[in-house]
Amino acid sequence: MKGFLNDLYYGFPEIRSLMFLIPPLYWFRREIAKVFINQIMDIRPKTILEVGFSDAFLTKRISLSLPDCKIFAIDTSLNGVERAKKLGLKNVVFLCQDFFETKEHYDLTVSMHVFVLFDHRKALKKLKEISKISLISLTGVSLFTSYHRPFHRFFTGMDVNIIEPEDYVSIAEDEGFNVEILKVNHIERSYIVKLEVK
Repeated sequence: MKGFLNDLYYGFPEIRSLMFLIPPLYWFRREIAKVFINQIMDIRPKTILEVGFSDAFLTKRISLSLPDCKIFAIDTSLNGVERAKKLGLKNVVFLCQDFFETKEHYDLTVSMHVFVLFDHRKALKKLKEISKISLISLTGVSLFTSYHRPFHRFFTGMDVNIIEPEDYVSIAEDEGFNVEILKVNHIERSYIVKLEVK
């Protein structure tokens, strides 16, 4: 990893000034994961769908916190799925699958910072089909997110759909959900939305 970051730093001067984002992003993820786990422990689902597990940061924490829960973690990266399978999490099934192709039903859907990549209305319609309760993290507008957007776009080629909590509440209620907002970090303006189908 050190060699990769070194190559990145010296090979791409246009993002050199954005390298400071990496340590806070890890710190923010830890904060968000704690709130997720507290909420999940209150709900006590028997089955969970995690959308976009990436490096299984949240998956590992859910797996350890709820060993009797069956977790289905999906991601569109086949390499990511193969890496995650090597973690040996006994109650987790890792699948290469697109969220919008999901057909099964789960007690709970969770997703850390993946729904920022989706059209919000389209994603809410899909959530309504597959689970009664969902927990997703999003971000509002801040100085940090204004720096993070080009950084994310550079690495993934995808833009981030930043949305203010009150705007998301309005859309989600319009789509038939009861909504609770749990604010997490004021620098990143991150928050978790608890959605329950009316």
